[in-house]
Amino acid sequence: MSHYLAELTIIIGLLLLAAEVWLLGLSTIVLLATGCAAVLVGLLAMIGVLPETVTALFSGTGIGAGLLTLALWRPLKRLQHKERSPDNRHSDFIGLTFALTSPLSREQLSSAKYSGVTWQLQLSANAGDIILQPGEQVKVIGVDVGRFTVEPVLSS
Repeated sequence: MSHYLAELTIIIGLLLLAAEVWLLGLSTIVLLATGCAAVLVGLLAMIGVLPETVTALFSGTGIGAGLLTLALWRPLKRLQHKERSPDNRHSDFIGLTFALTSPLSREQLSSAKYSGVTWQLQLSANAGDIILQPGEQVKVIGVDVGRFTVEPVLSS
């Protein structure tokens, strides 16, 4: 086993990367950095840059994981917090119209049951400071998790 430490380090690194991608969906930086560092250190040991000792390989993997974490922290953090529009405007629910069952205003949220789900209703910014009464028709213009953004349907 001691004759194949570099290969074993690469295999461990690949297993860590596989666990990070398939099991955790690239949600942690720890396994990603450690897996990349282990593969890199294993390759460096195979070509003779690092000695093939347990101490050198463990140390190299730890130092490499720390350096990769420092280097990748900000770019990966930015990817997690991408700006998105306040309302999802790409949904099959957009354009859905229905009657309110309770009053709705900017200060007073309402809810509606549709397709087996109770949705919170939020008045759109375009609607101003109006108060919609029960029975008035509204149209969905935005969808978010558990929330419809609606505006009144203008009657002709």
